[in-house]
Amino acid sequence: MRKLTPEDQACLEAARRIVCGDQDDILVFEDGSLLVHTAHFKLRPSRDATDALIIATAKVMKLHLRGVDLGDLREKLLGRDVSEDLADFANFVHEHLVSFSVEDWDAIRARAGWYAEFNVETALPDTDKAGDS
Repeated sequence: MRKLTPEDQACLEAARRIVCGDQDDILVFEDGSLLVHTAHFKLRPSRDATDALIIATAKVMKLHLRGVDLGDLREKLLGRDVSEDLADFANFVHEHLVSFSVEDWDAIRARAGWYAEFNVETALPDTDKAGDS
């Protein structure tokens, strides 16, 4: 299984906050697991619609961070013969993400930078030599 990039991690964290309204601490690990407050779990999009919405929202966010216009993404989804549920999803994501300010997007980019450092620190071997003299 591929490791998540820091950008993936930041977008998943932000998407979880959007979809679930979390205010608690959230960590997204490189293996895709999340730590929300004290609960550690993996998203299961094939079994849970909320998890699928979180992942899809994160993917749209990542595309936007890479320069794709949110309106274009929405139009591409709605331009096809889509179900009402998919249209509702596209509108939900679009409405939430277009309300983000430049500062909100900058905060997600900054969080990706934080995850890059976090991933390096957590991958380093433990150098604690407590008890050695």
